Amino acid sequence: MTTETVKKEQWPAGGSAGAGELVLETSGVTLRFGGLTSLDNVELRMRRGEVLAVIGPNGAGKTSLFNSLTGAYVPQEGRIVFRPREGGERSLLGAKPHVVSQWGLARTFQNIRLFGALTALENVKIAAETRLKAGPVSIMLGLPNARKAERASDRRAHEVLSYVGLLGKMNELAGSLSYGDQRRLEIARALATDPEVLLLDEPAAGTNPTEKLELEDLIRRINTELGVSVLLIEHDMRLVMSVADRVMVLNFGKKIAEGAPSQVQRDPAVIEAYLGAVSEDAGPEDAGTGAGTTPHRDIEERK
Repeated sequence: MTTETVKKEQWPAGGSAGAGELVLETSGVTLRFGGLTSLDNVELRMRRGEVLAVIGPNGAGKTSLFNSLTGAYVPQEGRIVFRPREGGERSLLGAKPHVVSQWGLARTFQNIRLFGALTALENVKIAAETRLKAGPVSIMLGLPNARKAERASDRRAHEVLSYVGLLGKMNELAGSLSYGDQRRLEIARALATDPEVLLLDEPAAGTNPTEKLELEDLIRRINTELGVSVLLIEHDMRLVMSVADRVMVLNFGKKIAEGAPSQVQRDPAVIEAYLGAVSEDAGPEDAGTGAGTTPHRDIEERK
């Protein structure tokens, strides 16, 4: 199978990071749960074709941002706009998750949400069939257009599974796959919906070093070969700094930094968010006693 069989014909090959055209934009997004503010006036501008990583300590609001972008949460304030390749713009604020998916945004989840009792192929076909043009009556009666759509979804599922390296395991139950393969299957299921923007929520969580390297390569290929913009939440800083064009940092629901990976990993506000403030009287042994690891130190240790 070649890349061309997976790639939508109307998509230009390769990403276009830096081109300046915005595909996803939020302004003033504020999300509250009672007295708790999960997102506080968050601004996000994602260029078409780039890999944008969102990082921050646990509880910073990263998944709340994903949920707001995909319709799971409805922020009380702000604006969320998606600009598809076909032109125009669509407000994602308050849109239903299935509508968001139809418009061209797909996501994976921090906690894997596969149908464990179905095969890998069946999991991906469920996603591919959301693009079927045959109506329920045609499907029930087995009309020619329904049979044609069924063949198309089956072909699409095979292509995507091959692209992520799981075609040989297509008949295995999703629940019996290794953790790394389940992560790849979630990505395959998302790709089957033909997204323009792919949101990955901690895709490397629970994977081993070899699987992380394979994931890194897969993300790059999805971005450069398929022309899919990738919005990534990840705690593995080596992976983030390797694949991201830009990095945005959240802390307590607020954006505290944004820029190139090399800039962000040395930003004092980012280091403080991960380690906590260190007083002027504190000795070197006191630095790093806070929870987490700084992006800067994490990268340096992996060199």
